[in-house]
Amino acid sequence: MKLGIFISETVRVSLSAIQQNKLRSVLSVLGITIGIYCIVAVYALVHSLEMNINQQFTKYGTNVLFVQKWPWDEFGGNYPWWKYLSRPVSSPTEANFLESKLSKDRAATVAYNFDRQEKVAANGVTLEGTTVVCVSHGYLEIQNLSVETGRLFTLEESSGGQPVAILGSTIAQQLFGGGNAVGSSIRIGNRVCRIIGVCAVEGTSIINNSRDERVFLPLKMGLGMYSFRENDNAQVMVQAKAGVDLDDLAVDVTQLMRQYRKLKPGKEANFAVNKMTMITDAVSQLFTQIKNIGIVIGGFAMIVGCFGVANIMFVSVKERTKEIGIQKALGAPHLFIQFQFLLEAIWLCIIGGVIGMFFVWLTFLGLNAVLRETMGEGFALVLSASDAQLGVWVSALVGVVAGFIPATQAARLNPVEAMRAK
Repeated sequence: MKLGIFISETVRVSLSAIQQNKLRSVLSVLGITIGIYCIVAVYALVHSLEMNINQQFTKYGTNVLFVQKWPWDEFGGNYPWWKYLSRPVSSPTEANFLESKLSKDRAATVAYNFDRQEKVAANGVTLEGTTVVCVSHGYLEIQNLSVETGRLFTLEESSGGQPVAILGSTIAQQLFGGGNAVGSSIRIGNRVCRIIGVCAVEGTSIINNSRDERVFLPLKMGLGMYSFRENDNAQVMVQAKAGVDLDDLAVDVTQLMRQYRKLKPGKEANFAVNKMTMITDAVSQLFTQIKNIGIVIGGFAMIVGCFGVANIMFVSVKERTKEIGIQKALGAPHLFIQFQFLLEAIWLCIIGGVIGMFFVWLTFLGLNAVLRETMGEGFALVLSASDAQLGVWVSALVGVVAGFIPATQAARLNPVEAMRAK
């Protein structure tokens, strides 16, 4: 038998067997559907969470170093927080020092920012505990701050500490409703500022770093209102130029900071030079473990489905014993019989897997509608191509496992005895 005819006939016979036993086929794929739903739903959910969290963190910049009081890569059960508590926070003068000393061929921009919780009021509305972020001019470039209406700070406004402010979209909505906030006045603490811009909508962030609920002030103005020493998250940001290795730049920044703080050789640094990969790598490792746990849990459902399909295939072999005998008597090869039943099991499992993934897609569709109402566009669940491929491959593998023994049993039947079967 030619290979092409062999394959086409095997596929035709296996699909015909599924069509002739529709009810039994539906019952046999039910377990696979549930198993694939569990595995793909957990895998896609964790993948979506990981992707969204990493996107929120990388928004700060994957080519940026953050000089801060607290390190990002030493958190754990024995985190020595008391060792870092007495460290001085990063200062604006340190940012100026780094900007003057770092090579312009290696560092593109140096910025500084700190934040404060403050009361803001405008248009007869008062908001308590609003995050006010005081930023240097370089912050606008490093963080790609964009406005929907109005404009960003000019260099003169930043260097002169002019009383101007940029509002997050949620703050603007709460204070001015649907009206245009640009050009209006806002009271921040005891200072009155002119609103020059409103940030583009980002949506709610699951790590609470959305700009929608923040107010931005020029750093020089902020320093006249608040003390940066009262904020543990005050930081210097150093953006590397394209093609510059971030680890090499971190060495330069570390040496300059030690020089500025007059730390002797061998003495432990009283600052941390952080980068986003410290967080994103830790997040990826965490979610890899969660995905593995989810696959194990879903695997139990797949085992049940596997036994269900195998049982159905044994029944199918018994029912079609006479048919198998006739096929073998007419010259059907051993592999034709075996592949016929093996393909039938694989088709059943793949159909069950596709149905399971369809229900995952429907579930995510409903959940995304709810998330859009509560979080805007800040978070979304996605059934990616890799998640769908995982579902198909797992389904096919289960089909091979479930159908191998029944298919082998069918192929080994004696044609004479098989034709005599009732």
